[in-house]
Amino acid sequence: MTGYSAETILVGGVIPAAPEADSVAITGGRIVALGREEDLERLSAASTRRVDLAGRTLLPGFIDSHTHLLETGLKETTWELDLDGLSRSEVLERLAAETRARGKGEWVIARGWDESRWEEHRYLGRRELDAVAPENPVVAVRIDGHLLAANALALERLPQKTDRGKVDEASGLLWEEAASSLLRTIGPDDEALLQALRAAASLAHRLGVTSVHTTLRPERVPIYLRGRECVKLRIALCPEASSLEALAALGIESGFGDDWLRLGGVKVFTDGSIGARNAALSTPYEDSPGVGTLNYADEELVALVRSAEQAHLQTVIHAIGDRAIDQVLRAHQAAGSSTELRHRVEHFELATDEQIDRAKKLGLQISMQPNFAGNWSGEGRLYEERLGRERDRRTDPHRRVLDRGLRLAFGSDGMPFSPLYGLHWAVNAPHPGQRVTVEEGIACYTEAGAYLSFEEKGKGRIGPGMLADLVVLDQDPRRHPDRIVDLQVVMTFVAGKLVFRREEGSCA
Repeated sequence: MTGYSAETILVGGVIPAAPEADSVAITGGRIVALGREEDLERLSAASTRRVDLAGRTLLPGFIDSHTHLLETGLKETTWELDLDGLSRSEVLERLAAETRARGKGEWVIARGWDESRWEEHRYLGRRELDAVAPENPVVAVRIDGHLLAANALALERLPQKTDRGKVDEASGLLWEEAASSLLRTIGPDDEALLQALRAAASLAHRLGVTSVHTTLRPERVPIYLRGRECVKLRIALCPEASSLEALAALGIESGFGDDWLRLGGVKVFTDGSIGARNAALSTPYEDSPGVGTLNYADEELVALVRSAEQAHLQTVIHAIGDRAIDQVLRAHQAAGSSTELRHRVEHFELATDEQIDRAKKLGLQISMQPNFAGNWSGEGRLYEERLGRERDRRTDPHRRVLDRGLRLAFGSDGMPFSPLYGLHWAVNAPHPGQRVTVEEGIACYTEAGAYLSFEEKGKGRIGPGMLADLVVLDQDPRRHPDRIVDLQVVMTFVAGKLVFRREEGSCA
């Protein structure tokens, strides 16, 4: 005996990162040994729990490096209606049924519609919502979160200070901050948010996600403090840019916190989305004369980056269009950004080769969402319609980013909140410049995410001393690269504790 025994030993698995090993020993929430089953027998005692993996594949727990956790959880509860995957007629039927169920005058909030999947590629609009809900205020948020449709009763509740330049009252469409300002007037309350946090964590466990980086409004930080360790999910908070001054005044820097809850970076939105036609492009959309919108003047963005640098805060900057990406690169160049803060560019969807090289030179970290390619790229799909065939081929350049030596982390943006879906489309994307190998994709969902939150020494890999955050898949994705989306999470461990087992269909 070595003087101590393991609390748990997982035996008989396939461990891609360590082909010579088939077992791991866990004590105190961390991996203490990795090797063959017979070699770890010395750590076994009567009190040791043995879990037979039966030849299944053991990976580090997935890290979703870009999501909106509470919004995901609200769709899992009764507070918000989930419209994901529904046809236009099904959306309207679902909204009509919900208004009847809630009663006259009650708000109905829904999220997830996607007109690109409908036969008629037309946004949801005010007239349709008025027809199905004449006596209830209704808002329905597009899948990307950058656009919502509202009926007449909902438009009457718009705050007076709403930017009317981002509201089309005739169609009932609201973009960006106008949409956010309306949603803020509705709720939910703290108890609904806490319930949403628990629901999102449970969903994460079912999907093999053990850590997330989530954007949030600063006033919602107390919800995460209340939920913290009890939800058994490791969370890096990325509050909106409005929080920068307060964080700086308090002297709170990126990385502040513990293994369960910590401060990531400050989230900045420089443009919108391709689906909402407000991603900032250098040349017009294929199906519209517009080129999208930059949310900041150059000098404003430079000042923001400098302020973050002075406060030792990482920036997490949303930039989808090539014009937005160029503005972000110029801002970091002008601000003289340090590499120590691991500044991030989110999405990076229409980056050119020259911009990728500049990002590398500036030491920036890239966070992308390969499910976007699966959802909207390819022949006859949304990106080809919005951008044309040539620009569609250049969207989501995962391959080119990795080939130029940048660190690339993957997340979901909640569309959908599933690493296996994202990994499948990273490997099987429509265009060569989007495709990565299975091994590269797994690293993007594990090691790279840990690096972006300054946690690479404690998680993202399987090895002695690392946190025992692990996922067990029914099959090895390397052997089934063309059907990763069909693989299933069998077990999820957080800090060595079993939080999900598929055979039981419930959390342990």
